[in-house]
Amino acid sequence: MKTLIFQKMIMRLFYLLWVSVLTSSVLTGLAYADQKDPSQPSKRPSLDQMKASSMFSYKPEPSDLQECLGRIIWTSDKSIEWPVNYDINQLDSFDNFFSENVFSRGDAIRFGNTNVSVKKIKEGAREEIVGFLPDNRIKSFKKRLEQAEQQERAAFKNKDGDVRQRQRYDLATSRIESFKKSIEEITGKYSPYDSGIVESYGYGFTEDSSSRNGDRYSILTTYLFIGEYLYNFESRETIKPNMSVEKHRKKFSALLKSFRPRRMNEIPTGLGVCIPFGFFPDDGRTITDIKQSFRWKDVPGVLYTIHTGNVQARQLKSTILNAVASSQVGRFGTDEEAEVKRHVDQRIGPRQVKIGGLTGEQGGVALKITAPGTKPYEAYSVYSGYAGWLGTDVLPFIIVDMQSFTIDQAPELKENPPPFKQSMQRLENVLKNMRIRTTIPLMPELSGNK
Repeated sequence: MKTLIFQKMIMRLFYLLWVSVLTSSVLTGLAYADQKDPSQPSKRPSLDQMKASSMFSYKPEPSDLQECLGRIIWTSDKSIEWPVNYDINQLDSFDNFFSENVFSRGDAIRFGNTNVSVKKIKEGAREEIVGFLPDNRIKSFKKRLEQAEQQERAAFKNKDGDVRQRQRYDLATSRIESFKKSIEEITGKYSPYDSGIVESYGYGFTEDSSSRNGDRYSILTTYLFIGEYLYNFESRETIKPNMSVEKHRKKFSALLKSFRPRRMNEIPTGLGVCIPFGFFPDDGRTITDIKQSFRWKDVPGVLYTIHTGNVQARQLKSTILNAVASSQVGRFGTDEEAEVKRHVDQRIGPRQVKIGGLTGEQGGVALKITAPGTKPYEAYSVYSGYAGWLGTDVLPFIIVDMQSFTIDQAPELKENPPPFKQSMQRLENVLKNMRIRTTIPLMPELSGNK
């Protein structure tokens, strides 16, 4: 029981740390929002500064495994796993997870105005998903409506009979009204959307903005089955004189047709953006915001979460403040946190850290947990981040968070995290050669074209 209470305190500490880090980033972004034109950088990086992100001189060994996410790439000594667990109850969600309790909060993929998720589907999942689509839900409701109408006709002659007979009739009429309402709501909101791609299923609808600006949005969703994976795409466009629902459908179809699957450790050579098991070709300028976790198969309780994308004026990453906050777990002052603070075994930073050819900030903490009846083990969390450069594509922000999970936090795990030193070595190896993926042709800024 004592161990479980202690674990809850650790979880609460890491949650408070996450809130602190998030708050510092938001406050920094708001400070820049008051500039005259916050979307424009006060100074552009030099070509040499931009080239530092690609590490052109680095040549991996032929036996090295590589993987990519967004526009970055890194080297690994072993194959990793992406969070592609499938659950029909989260079909509409773009969150990702490894298991019920092992996941990184806020994992998401955004390419331009399109959200994406990738799931490894199980046998029978295709039929389950297709049955969930609006047109098939309408068919299901119509079938149930027909059954309810038959029950109503059978019960009509006794609708004035005893209590049980009256209840049977009232139930049938109530179900009829309910099914009619559901059919009307779905029919009125959703319309079929055909991207023109085999093994894809989609629908669209329009939605009013929740703000007072009067905007109206066109929203298109498509489920694409390729091999053992399900790719879910949702695109949103503001309806304007130059962007109708029909234009949005054509634009989204073109994007889906350009998308292609990608094997694990397959590194594309052309311009574009990597996602787990997929790739979007582009001109090197699409705005992205991608956050995904991965883990090594031999250590399922330690996640390495990469967050990368274009630096936006209102979403600046305060890596210095975040590194400081990450190295100060136990600083919040309550009795519980003071108890956990006594178990801090090692503080990391705040200090500078190399992320490939770039210099970022790092901070973290490792706790040594000892409790009667259990073998001592460590729990840890380390933040590493490069803030990127506003207004450029080749200097995106790059954040790598390492987080451990214990058996008490995630009972599905078979063992507690490995020693902190082992996981820290893997993190350092990831950061060492993390870089912008070299492409043919080069990204416009690297080739001298703005």
